[in-house]
Amino acid sequence: MTVRYETKLWQRLAKNDLVKGEEPLLAEDGGPWYVRAMLGIAGWIGALFMLGALFSGFAMLFDSALAAGVLGLVACIVSVVIYRSLKNNDFMAQFGFAISLAGQGLLIFSMLQGLQLFEGGEEFIGQIRLLAFTLVVLQAILFLMIPNFLHRIWSGVIGLGALTFLMIQFGLYPLTLAILLAAVAIFWLQEFSWAKYSSMVQALGYSFVFVCFAHLVTENQVLGMSRFWQEAFGVAPLGGAWGYTVAALLLGVVLVAVVFVLLKRAGIKPISDMGLPALLLALLMALVGIRAPGISIALVFVLIGYAHGNRVLTGIGLVTLVVFLSQFYYQLNLTLLQKSLVLFFSGIALLLLRQLMHYLWPNRESDHA
Repeated sequence: MTVRYETKLWQRLAKNDLVKGEEPLLAEDGGPWYVRAMLGIAGWIGALFMLGALFSGFAMLFDSALAAGVLGLVACIVSVVIYRSLKNNDFMAQFGFAISLAGQGLLIFSMLQGLQLFEGGEEFIGQIRLLAFTLVVLQAILFLMIPNFLHRIWSGVIGLGALTFLMIQFGLYPLTLAILLAAVAIFWLQEFSWAKYSSMVQALGYSFVFVCFAHLVTENQVLGMSRFWQEAFGVAPLGGAWGYTVAALLLGVVLVAVVFVLLKRAGIKPISDMGLPALLLALLMALVGIRAPGISIALVFVLIGYAHGNRVLTGIGLVTLVVFLSQFYYQLNLTLLQKSLVLFFSGIALLLLRQLMHYLWPNRESDHA
């Protein structure tokens, strides 16, 4: 009789006193993946038709921000009831997701109408901030109330995006990227310590990662977001020109701290044959990150993802590195010849570093293969 992989894993964990008791029963998925995918699509189609008929009647009977807000609130409450009462149901999960999005859209629309944002005015900036604060509160409530992983990621991304906007409004623009990266490191490094709330922690961790990636992409000089905040909202960056240098240094501090924590977890002393070179290499990359902050961010994603066996997080880190380096390459005020020389000598340096690592730690990779 073949022993399942899950059973072997549970036995290994129990042998190392990581878990106790009997192996938990696996929840039945109810069908193969393609059947579940079709049920999810059917849920969206059913929800869209129902909401279309409902909102058409609503538009004929009512035309007020208050009515839209009430209907949006009812839709959000209905989605919460669906998710909390009908679990492990792919059709109803996607049905509830569609209703939740419609409810959120109606609530935001009612606020836009009530604040008269479409008409502009002197209070425009204050109204935008109020709208962002409302989004943070709404998404925080939905994140806690709806026990669905994808919906929590949605709520986390929207809520954290609005919270980042509010931080920028207080002049924290240069530091927001460092704050987001520090939050990514804290949540993912505590993933196993907060195992009781693993679903919420992972959803919030991915939300921080996505918002951090989006912030990195929009921060580059090509889009000129720093000038945008100053011209559109009158927000002066904290610390002026030095603020960006301090923020880049803080990104490096997060990278070095992550390496230090991972070494400690692996039982490697910082002052040892393996610990010291790792910290020095992290420090070197942190210094490089002063000019290219995306490198520090991508390395944090990759290191945590690899250490936790999280292929999704590792893949996001690699994509972040490729995207940032592509942007950074075209932003450099160098000629094509100079850029090619930079790439050439960078490749030589990486090859030499690889040979040096093989010399310092021979057969290290084959021992664990």
